[in-house]
Amino acid sequence: MDLRIDFVTENTTRRMNPGQKCDFIISKLKDDRVVVFEGGLNPEEEAVLIKETMVQIDHENFLGYKIMNPIPIRGSGIFTRKNIKMTVIAPQNYHNLSVALV
Repeated sequence: MDLRIDFVTENTTRRMNPGQKCDFIISKLKDDRVVVFEGGLNPEEEAVLIKETMVQIDHENFLGYKIMNPIPIRGSGIFTRKNIKMTVIAPQNYHNLSVALV
């Protein structure tokens, strides 16, 4: 299986409401993609995502997903801003996937 990652800029997500973000994410997960959101998801959006996933997914074949909100481990390079936030959402079958901002 090939690892496919979609990077979504904060400029793109700023125009989406929580429902639109959820539909976008679920469509990517159904295509077995990892989605990286610059700016991250807030707790309300994560809750809507969980709820909508339970409604929209194929309960017999869907393995689940994981949400990761990495924190920069060094203040160097492009991650020197203190307010950097990113959310990574991956299908569960990428069980060895880990993310670190260095």
